[in-house]
Amino acid sequence: MNRLSRREWAAAVLGLGLSGLSGCAAMRRNAPSPDLRPCTDEFVETADGWRLGVRRYRPEHPDPGKLPVILCHGLGLNATFWTITDDHLPSQLAAHGYEVFLFDLRGSGENSRLGSCERFNRFLRETPLRERGESNWTVDDVVRHDMPAILAHVERATGRRQVNWIGHSLGGMVMFPFQQLSPEPYRIANFVGMGSTIIQATTPQKPMIQANAGIRLLLNVASAGRLGRPLTYFRMPGMDKIDRFYYTAENVDSRTVSRFYGYTLEDPGSGALRQFAPYLRFGHLLSADQRIDYVDHLPEVVVPTLMVAGETDLISDVPSTRMTFDRLGSPDKTLLIFGESEGSLGRYGHCDLVWSKYAPREIFPEVIRWLDERQPVPRPSSQSHASPQAVAAG
Repeated sequence: MNRLSRREWAAAVLGLGLSGLSGCAAMRRNAPSPDLRPCTDEFVETADGWRLGVRRYRPEHPDPGKLPVILCHGLGLNATFWTITDDHLPSQLAAHGYEVFLFDLRGSGENSRLGSCERFNRFLRETPLRERGESNWTVDDVVRHDMPAILAHVERATGRRQVNWIGHSLGGMVMFPFQQLSPEPYRIANFVGMGSTIIQATTPQKPMIQANAGIRLLLNVASAGRLGRPLTYFRMPGMDKIDRFYYTAENVDSRTVSRFYGYTLEDPGSGALRQFAPYLRFGHLLSADQRIDYVDHLPEVVVPTLMVAGETDLISDVPSTRMTFDRLGSPDKTLLIFGESEGSLGRYGHCDLVWSKYAPREIFPEVIRWLDERQPVPRPSSQSHASPQAVAAG
């Protein structure tokens, strides 16, 4: 293993010093751009007592024929996931007339569980120590509480009862149990899942099982996300083995990687990690109490669906995505695969679908084209031809 150079050691000391001086949460709160800060434009409260931050991107020329878009990030991240790159997806959607809402899931950003520990937890967020009573939530809690809360907020803000939902990783996975558990699944007019699958084609996923157990152990005493904050300033030897689960190095700018560790990385939550343990071992996403196999209910998911997969994604690989896609009951479903073998400019890993330097040219226009064609007042698209990556059913 290579030793750190003097420059890298100096950067490490500087990074740790800056983290200590500014405070972990304060560093993000005082970020130079709103795109890098936690969602604090508006707040919404869930029925089980969480306060969630929301950020809104208003189009310069709103299109009344288009429904609002909600963007939902994945596990262990926050909503800056969507905006740490230039020419990001929210800005492109707004440029096409969509009103866009981002929100931080529980346990991320400036969010907190309302109650007696709230003030103490605000102090803990300025330290490497984890908050008290804020890590036991599950995927089912997000589905039952976070999603209805943000849908109600968007309806109050826009008057629109239906929305377009775009989710990455967990932010897309939650749509499948939502369609099963919600009394109002029709609230989602169109769904785009990027790197989102609830089936593992190959099991057990040993590296991810080990990572799951290791992070859960660490979360007993410390914040995994805040311990990673100094990686904004320096790179440790061997980090490439961890990074490849997130992104393909040659496909993502170094500035994006730095911003990821500085502004986007969060604690995944031990409750959600426990729920994912059987998924990584046996290949099906189950409810937290293991009474519902959400895969069994995929034929009941009939919302128009676009699934986007990356050729080198190690978390939601192409075979797993195809298996999820094939079981969907929707008569209007499309699968897009991006990678060099598909004629793309670069290789696409898990987060590359949003972070890649090529995504604004290759992926975002395809997503917007697909949405445009399914709005209440559809508009002719300049890219109405089928892309070489597309596989349509129905």
